[in-house]
Amino acid sequence: MLVALATLVACGDQSTTSDVASGPSTTAASTTTSESTTSTSGSPSSSTTAAPPTDSFDGATTPVSLPAPAEGSVALLTDVEVGGDAGIDRVRFRFADGQVPGVDVAYLDPPVRQDGSGDVVEVAGGAFLEVRMAPASGVDLGGSLEPTYTGPERATGDTTAVTEVVRTGDFEANLTWVIGVDQEVPFRVTADAGSGAVVVELDAS
Repeated sequence: MLVALATLVACGDQSTTSDVASGPSTTAASTTTSESTTSTSGSPSSSTTAAPPTDSFDGATTPVSLPAPAEGSVALLTDVEVGGDAGIDRVRFRFADGQVPGVDVAYLDPPVRQDGSGDVVEVAGGAFLEVRMAPASGVDLGGSLEPTYTGPERATGDTTAVTEVVRTGDFEANLTWVIGVDQEVPFRVTADAGSGAVVVELDAS
């Protein structure tokens, strides 16, 4: 009886280990990789990005739409960068003064056609991802009509899935580029006013 009572007292005094409080979780990995990109401005550019948190790519092949800012002028394209690393190809459309447009991105059925004229545009690849941005232009429509984008209409880079990126329209503040890929792959889209960039990432694993 005394042994049982002593055991009961010991169990009651035993302290439990509490969980350690933790802050909000982050998705960025602790290591970084350097992404090599080719800029249409004429010189390679490099940016440091966090390695993907998992081996899976969280994109899809269904259309994606991002609304334009509630108040804002026409976003003026300045550069297009194409590159890839860590199983992800990236196409960055850079705009002046941190102004980003609305974006609609979707695979389209061939042939690829020029906006306005409807002429067929040859794009290397077996599938075609159209990136339509508005209000946006490669020309200053505010008065000077000076080109803000002076790069080529076709861009390539060190990529795995992306074959080439081709401008197919710049008409009435609708700017359109088509990303050629070997076959349809999942993609995701972000628009960041802080860096003034619309980024299309494609699964190249």
